[in-house]
This record gives sequence, C-alpha cells and structure tokens, in this order.
Amino acid sequence: MTRAPSVLGLALLCAVLALPALPARAGDFPLRAYYPEVPVITTAQLLADYDTAVIVDIRSRLEYEVAHINKAVLVQPGKSDFARRLEALRPKSAPEPLVFYCNDRACAKSYQAAQLARSLGFAHVYAYDAGIFDWVTAAPDRATLMGETPARKERVISPKALDRRLLSFEEFEREAKKPNTLVIDIRDPFQRGVVPRLAAVRTIPLDPLLDLVTSRIWTEKRLLFFDAEGKQVLWLQYFLKAYDYFDYGFLAGGIKAIADDTTLVRPAAEADRTVASDQAMLLRLAADRRLDNVDRRVISFLLANIRLHNSVVLDMARLGNDSGIAPAMLLGSIRKLSALGYMTHALTQGMLIVQVDPELAWKGRSDTDLWKDKLREFNNAKGN
Repeated sequence: MTRAPSVLGLALLCAVLALPALPARAGDFPLRAYYPEVPVITTAQLLADYDTAVIVDIRSRLEYEVAHINKAVLVQPGKSDFARRLEALRPKSAPEPLVFYCNDRACAKSYQAAQLARSLGFAHVYAYDAGIFDWVTAAPDRATLMGETPARKERVISPKALDRRLLSFEEFEREAKKPNTLVIDIRDPFQRGVVPRLAAVRTIPLDPLLDLVTSRIWTEKRLLFFDAEGKQVLWLQYFLKAYDYFDYGFLAGGIKAIADDTTLVRPAAEADRTVASDQAMLLRLAADRRLDNVDRRVISFLLANIRLHNSVVLDMARLGNDSGIAPAMLLGSIRKLSALGYMTHALTQGMLIVQVDPELAWKGRSDTDLWKDKLREFNNAKGN
C-alpha cells in the first residue's frame, strides 16, 4: 500500500524546510553555500562526461515522467534500498562520476542525495545543481520531455503560464461552488494535517491521479487542484496540457498559504483519509490488455468515488450521467471487471454496490485487523 516517507525521507524534507534565509551574495546557485562539502558538476562538464557518468534522478515518479535526462535512473533517497540500488548501478569505489540531480537551482535534494551517497562510502559523487530544465535547454537531444526526445524546449511551461492558473483562496472557493466542478486534493496522506473548509473535496494523491487524468474522463469538467505548497501542481499541469484539459486552476501557494487561518482550514478527520492504492496493483491494472478504454474509465471513476474502506454505492443512472458512458456499456464493463477479479458488485433497485480489491484502493490504514478482514472477505467473495 502507499506509505508515508521513511524517517530518512522526512529528515531530508525537514532539512529543506529548515534552511535559513538566503544571503544576497548567494548568486545563481543559492544553495551551494549550505553544502560546501558537496562537489558540483557543471552542465558543460556533465555533457563532456555524459557517456561515462552514472546519472541518478532523485525526484518523484511524476517529475521523472514529465522530464528527465535520457540516461538517468530514478532512485529515491527516502527508500530503504537506496544504497543497494546505487551499488547495482556502480561500485562504491568506481572512478566514473556518480551524479545526482533534481529540478532547479533552488532544489536542495541533489546536494542531500550526494551527501547521503558519500556517507555510504561512494566515491566521485557530484550534484548537478543546475537541474533538469537547464539540461533540457542545453542538451535537448539528451533529454526527454513528456515522452519526446529530443525534448522540445517550447513545451516547457513558463512561470507566467503557471501563474495564469493560480487562484487566491477566495477565487478558488468561489469557483468551487460552480456547477460541473471537481475539487481535488493531490497531497500525499502524510501531508494532510489540515483540510480546507470546502464541500465535496476528493482526495487523490498524484500517482493514482495520473491514471485518471490520462483516461480523460474529466475533460468536460472544471477541475480545481490544491497541493501542500503550490509546487506539485506544475508537474500535474504538464499532463493536463498533454491530455487536452483546458478548464482547470490551482490554489496559489497550496494549503501552506492558508494553513494558519482556522476560518479557512480545519483538522483532517479520519473520514477524510486519502484512498491509498498499491502501486504494483495499479501498474498491473494499467498493463492488463484484456481491458479497453471504457473499462479503465469505469474503474478510475469508481476509485475516485470510494467513501468507506473499499466500497462504492452509486445510483446507476447518475453513474452513467457523470461518467458519460452508455448504460449497456457501463454494466458490461462492471461485469467484466468483476469477472477479472478487480471488484465484486451487486445491482439492486437501480443502485450499484461495489467492493473493489482492497489492494487496488483502500480508505484507511492497511496495518489493521480491519484491513486483513476486508482483504480476506474480498478474496472469499471473489472465489464464489
């Protein structure tokens, strides 16, 4: 199941947040002064060493999928297998440069990953602190942007293009009340200490959200998103543009911008828990060639509407209207998904009652007796 970051991951995050105000003399690379022990590599030098260097992307899967250096391998420092995966890429004492990078010159993660690798005994470690977008500009033939290489520099979203999508909370709240609008909280579960005082907010972290966005089930809706600090929405915007979404907006500054105002936020209740999904299970679902686009739209819609544990109860007529799928196709897809073991369902007096596989979606903690009972219950029901 989806997990909160490890202690190491949280420590790295806290280190970033705890940085003091930057001195005016910091220049183009403002964080170098805080990591003097970390060797850095310039764009020119990395281009020269490109063929021999081992390049490690330490960002999220979403950021990597949007843009990455072509030969880079995604290895996240917060994972328990970080050292093992690095050593599988290159022995600790090997002479080839081991290079870490993240987003831009204001991102501390490349320095921190290099620090960690050095502490684990790796030699010839560097931070490429210019970041991915400097690389896209300098070496588009060795970069991938939204699945394309050479990367097209004109597809990079400018700060102005992002700014046009940012809404103050007052604007966000006003837009949220309009018909045909979905409000989606894209934060990870560990970030959800408080929630905005808005009605009908759906909680879908970025990884499962991408499956919904790329299925294009919401292209005719007004979409409003908020994250923790207003940073993740940039990466989401690349997918919204690529899949022809036009009507969307983001809360400026994320929840952090309003977190201290109790008139705008309240503590997150247990009932607000994010739907968590096992990523291997989502990937298996996405790769299942027995499913067509309608099947994927149906399962994505059901996952987005889970309210308790792994259960969904919906009016069939409303489901057909909201999903835009004809009733006969809808029912056929539900029966197919049940036959393939992704869910069980019952239809009574026009109401659809679904239990999806708890490993596919679960609202709550996955380390409890309730979780084990529900998993056992689902597997028994699936076998009948």
